[in-house]
Amino acid sequence: MKKIYISGPISGLDRSEYLARFAKAESLLADNGYRVVNPCKFLVCRWQWLYRLVGYNVALCYDLWQLSRCDYIYLLPGWKDSKGATIESFFAWHIGVYRLTEKERKPVDLKMAKWIARREKSKIIAPDIPLPERK
Repeated sequence: MKKIYISGPISGLDRSEYLARFAKAESLLADNGYRVVNPCKFLVCRWQWLYRLVGYNVALCYDLWQLSRCDYIYLLPGWKDSKGATIESFFAWHIGVYRLTEKERKPVDLKMAKWIARREKSKIIAPDIPLPERK
């Protein structure tokens, strides 16, 4: 059974709104036979006092560690507007985790793209993902 990580906007949204979006995606993916990793169920996300204690960067590092153990990442709508989801998407691309969106519902074969790029002796260019701006 393939393991999939859900990624999407959390910061700036009402808690009940993002919990509902992630739960809906989790249900959809579980019904399609995936083992789902929902970051909203991590202790750092569930317990706000713990999040305030460890901070955003530590929480994101934990999320990336969990993502590194998955076969796929499922990007919820609005992920490009989210700093954390954009980082997770770029990290997934970098380590070869297949990315899925609601529109695609199928993986993009990055291993094949890397093989083609090596064969053509060209560089792999990062996908069209806006990187977070540094302040």
